[in-house]
Order: sequence, then C-alpha cells, then structure tokens
Amino acid sequence: MRCLSRLPFLAAVALIAAAIGDPLVETIANAGVFGPGYADNIHSSVVPALIAGLSLALLLLAWQCRNLVRCTGEVRERPIDLARRFLARSSIHDIPYAIVLQLAALFVMESSEQIFFEGRLLGGTAWLGGPVWFSLLAHAAIGAICTLLLTFGMRAIVRRAATLVEIVFERVLWALKRESVTSFVRRDDDARRCRSQVWRVHQCGERAPPILFALT
Repeated sequence: MRCLSRLPFLAAVALIAAAIGDPLVETIANAGVFGPGYADNIHSSVVPALIAGLSLALLLLAWQCRNLVRCTGEVRERPIDLARRFLARSSIHDIPYAIVLQLAALFVMESSEQIFFEGRLLGGTAWLGGPVWFSLLAHAAIGAICTLLLTFGMRAIVRRAATLVEIVFERVLWALKRESVTSFVRRDDDARRCRSQVWRVHQCGERAPPILFALT
C-alpha cells in the first residue's frame, strides 16, 4: 500500500509514540543518568498529543468498520475478504515512516512548550530532551513498538468486526429468505383454499324449485 494511503495510520502511531517517549526520555535524563544539564519537567503537550493519536486511531477503526458494512450492503465483497486484505499489509515497512513522523511530532510538541513557557525556542537539540544518541535510540524503539502493537490491535479488532458483520448479514439474509418462503407458502395455501371453497359452492348448489302449474 502506498505511503500516502497509510498516512493517517502513521500519524496516529507517531502521535502516540511521541506522547509516550517524550516524558519517558525526559524523566530518565532529569534523573541525572547522563550527568547534569538536563532539567525539562514540562509535559503539557503530552496529553493533547496522546488524545489526538488515540482519536485518530479510533476514527480509522470506525472508517474500516464502515467499509465492512458498506461492502456487505452493496454485496460487492465479503467482509472477511476485505479484512484479510487489510491484515495482509506489512507493518515492518511502516516503522521507518512512523519514526520520522514521530520525531517531527516531538519537535512540534517541544517547540510549542518552549515558546509558550520560555517565550522562545531554545535551539539545538534541546527538543530531544536528552543526549542525542540516547534520545534517538529510545524514540526509535518506542516508535517501532507502538507501530507493531497498534497494527496488531487494529488488525484484531477489524478481524472480529468482519466476522461479526458477516454473521449478522448471513442471519439477516437467512431470516429474509425464510420470511419470503413462508409468505409464498401462505399465499399458495390461501389460493388453494379459495379455489376449494369455490368448487364446493358449485357442488353444493341446489336447483331452483320447479314452477307448478295448477290444472283447472
């Protein structure tokens, strides 16, 4: 699948990974593991980024479930076939793109915090929240894990939704077929009963009384 068509999913992964990795890296750096000089205790952009990422992921799931119902209603493709095509997409190839978007989201988050609380951009690599090598490695690992976990979770939900839609559709179709057959049998019985009643009326009909002529 082309990268542009996967962009909403990659953006959701990037926002969630950035929201998780930012406070984690800054907390480790603030603890003095890498020496003094790291003291970033502002995490105001974490919650909005996490909410935005989760909301985007939920919207993607809702859109995919809508496609399952739509393809069933229009009888163009079975839901399970659509789900299998979605499940067949590789998540390994998404990891580099997700990490790049994650670093971009992290830069925007940290820059927004710096402008809002400091009144200016600190410049350099301050937006990483720690040593360059450690921050890049930690964010890359978190991005890869989030990509795999989110892909696995969305695939599981889509698979269950496709199975549920197909079961409901088959039951509704079976109920409609049963109702049509029952209605046909009922109409056929009514027609037979009507013809039988008409035939019995003809059989049970009596002759009119004869005209009597009195001889005088």
